[in-house]
Amino acid sequence: MTKEIIPQQLPGYPGTRPPKGWVPPLGQSLSLLGVYDNESGYWMGLPLQVLREALLSAEVLQTEDRIDERDKVEVTIPDLSAQDTVKTTELEVPAGEVWYLNRLNLITEAEVSGNIRVSKFPKADTVDKKYLGTDQAAGNDEDYDLAAPGELGADLRLVGGDKLTLVATVTAAGGTIADRKVTLNPFGRKTRRLV
Repeated sequence: MTKEIIPQQLPGYPGTRPPKGWVPPLGQSLSLLGVYDNESGYWMGLPLQVLREALLSAEVLQTEDRIDERDKVEVTIPDLSAQDTVKTTELEVPAGEVWYLNRLNLITEAEVSGNIRVSKFPKADTVDKKYLGTDQAAGNDEDYDLAAPGELGADLRLVGGDKLTLVATVTAAGGTIADRKVTLNPFGRKTRRLV
């Protein structure tokens, strides 16, 4: 039995580029994560961005559960609350889960407007940025198709720890005359996290 010496075993060789045209041994235990650059004549490591994009594509296909009305959140503004009173509640993605949301349904009752803050978005004055430019008016039931033109143009990917914050604001000049609710129903799917 002869002992093979490959460049990685030579002293002082780690960190140096292998010789031009050298192909690493591709036995049962090694998979090549690189490409051969014809211009330079060297093997180049596969950029990590390419691997990340491939994992994200695979992650989308690993559906484990639905996100629907069962995952809704509500915020209640009590009776006799003054105008501009704001109440919030959060929906946090559990650790280890990834959510791909494709639709948000926001329901506002009379006298209160609603909006959604997304923790993944950039901050606006140290607070999570609101999804809607202007609050949804009182007494509406609206669906926001996130992949549609004029919306995000794609599903909203949230990982464990990301939050959707439901914001309810009293808009009636005289305040509320009964308990009023704002409800957020997210729709999408839960997947296994790969990235």
